[in-house]
Amino acid sequence: MVQITLSAELKSVVDDIAEVSDYLWEKDWAARNAGNISVNITDLMPTMSQKPPQFPRVAMKNIPAELAGQYFMVTTTGSRCRELAREPQNNLLLVFIADSGDGYHILWGGVRQESRPTAEFISHLKIHELLCRKKAPQKAIIHSHPPELIALTHMEDYGRESFQRFLWSTHVATKFFPEGVGMAPYQAGGSEELADVTVRLFERYKAVLWEKHGCTTVGTDTADAFDLIDMLNNAARVFLLCKSAGFEPKDLYPEQLTELKQARTKKTP
Repeated sequence: MVQITLSAELKSVVDDIAEVSDYLWEKDWAARNAGNISVNITDLMPTMSQKPPQFPRVAMKNIPAELAGQYFMVTTTGSRCRELAREPQNNLLLVFIADSGDGYHILWGGVRQESRPTAEFISHLKIHELLCRKKAPQKAIIHSHPPELIALTHMEDYGRESFQRFLWSTHVATKFFPEGVGMAPYQAGGSEELADVTVRLFERYKAVLWEKHGCTTVGTDTADAFDLIDMLNNAARVFLLCKSAGFEPKDLYPEQLTELKQARTKKTP
């Protein structure tokens, strides 16, 4: 299969994805083939001597029309985070969204026969469309399965404002989430319904929980998106440690909450 040669900038994106994939595996957030990553690399694509239509094309329905002509680096379906650093060309794809908007061309990666993007690709694309429409600085999306956060989605308070208060009160690092987190009700993975709910939540939030499934975040790069999951999961772990020790986590005092709210309203890096 004919493939392009990656520029130094694109190789750097591959290295970043590989590094974060290792973190996901080491933290037990990506059992077996769980977890997926995509990055909008349109701004990094050099002028191509060969036109994208000359590369293998895969038909796909419901691609947001606004993404036609854009480029993405995305993990493949069935890829394992623990293998990505060793075999990036087996576990990543560089795809070009066809100008017609009804499919994509594979420009690099997917050495395995019949390689396709992650099963959650439609969710990724719809989130990317939102980020482009908002002219947001975020280019990277990570979806992973942090056990502590998934455990919290089983709480009765999940989906309620009280759940937001719990997160803000459990760990001061959640000041980086002044708007709170999005909470998607259970939907089948890879479905249009899950994608649409997630996009609506990303209108307001930069981290969205999927009930009994995992967490999805957006960041300026993969490290930034990873940090958001890491901070949220730390808060979840503190809560569960308190519960396992036999006592209820305490809310912050009113003045502490006020102080935290003030910190949340300030611009954070």
